[in-house]
Amino acid sequence: MAFDYSDIPPSETQQLRLIAQRVKKLLPTIIPAIIQVGTHLEEAKSMIPHGRFGAYCLEEMGISDKSAQNYMNLAKLARTQDPAELAKLAAGAAYELAAKSTPETVVSEVLSDVRAGRSVSEGEVKERIAKARGRLHARQIDQIAELLIEALDPDRVREIESFLRLAHSVAITALAGRLREALNVNVAPPSRGLN
Repeated sequence: MAFDYSDIPPSETQQLRLIAQRVKKLLPTIIPAIIQVGTHLEEAKSMIPHGRFGAYCLEEMGISDKSAQNYMNLAKLARTQDPAELAKLAAGAAYELAAKSTPETVVSEVLSDVRAGRSVSEGEVKERIAKARGRLHARQIDQIAELLIEALDPDRVREIESFLRLAHSVAITALAGRLREALNVNVAPPSRGLN
């Protein structure tokens, strides 16, 4: 599909087409440059005392800690994936793909699409990540349910189910904290009802 220039004066149409050619020529160079920047930032971070890297980035280069992290994540991904394939992604899509929390299955799927000549947007990468995380959560839920069913008698399982169904997220977070606390001191949580 071509852009409709019919309502734009011919002199501006020619200039707009020239701009598009220049941008298309530059686009493949963006990700490789970001990967190089990320590699340099990784080196700098290794030399800076903990907690001061963000200030260094902002004060010395004018980039936020978040941007620096995106660049470094992309540099790290480029060490395990083909940088030429990564270069075919828009920067936003590449950052999402390179995030530490992105499931490996999403990285593989997206780069497979890129190899097949498909364009993958940032929004599409985010959707795939959300779906993959949902599948991971579903698998984790199944595993935890099985553990509880095997470890507890049916009445205790019913109490836990009732609590989880009615509890607010704050209560569930508190329960998780209490379990973590008990594990840290190697003491079993008190044996009492949930009500």
